[in-house]
This record gives sequence, structure tokens and C-alpha cells, in this order.
Amino acid sequence: MINIRTLKKLGNNDGLTLKSGKAITYKSGYQVATEGKETKDIAEAMRFIKEYKGNCGIWFSEGIWYIDKCHRISTKKEALEVGRACKQISILGWKGMKLVYC
Repeated sequence: MINIRTLKKLGNNDGLTLKSGKAITYKSGYQVATEGKETKDIAEAMRFIKEYKGNCGIWFSEGIWYIDKCHRISTKKEALEVGRACKQISILGWKGMKLVYC
């Protein structure tokens, strides 16, 4: 499981994806958030990560940690459907690490 030191190392507009508490990347597919929480408190961010059992995306921007319960989906069509249903602005395309707007 990641720790507070890992969160402190994130720069502005930096993030990572966790699977079972360990940072992971994929070569294909799409990462889609289905729900999320945000906080300015690093200890609370760690609690959110634990609530999601270490299966989440983390994004740090302007002093706020965004912790999203997220899932990898193979096809763009299905990922966009889930993203829209969950009122997401965008999803992450693993190939090329590009955002795809919903």
C-alpha cells in the first residue's frame, strides 16, 4: 500500500493509478472513475484510498487530492458510456496517456 510520503511527492497536476495499493500502468484500455472524493488533508486522502481498498486513481492539483474509485475498461465505447453515466468530464486512454472527453 502506498504511504503519505508517496502522496507528498506528487507535484501539481500529477497523479497515479493504484491497484491493490500499488502504482500500476496499462498499455491499453481506458481508466474510468465511477465515484470520487476530494480533500486538502493528506491524512484524509489516505483514508479515502483505504476505503477504496487501494483500487483508485489519485490526482493532486492546487493543494487538493482527488481520489477516484476507478476501473479499467477495454473498449473506448464502453468506457465512454460508463464515464457519461457517472457524469465524468473525461476518461484516461492508457495508450499515449491521453484524456478522452465524454
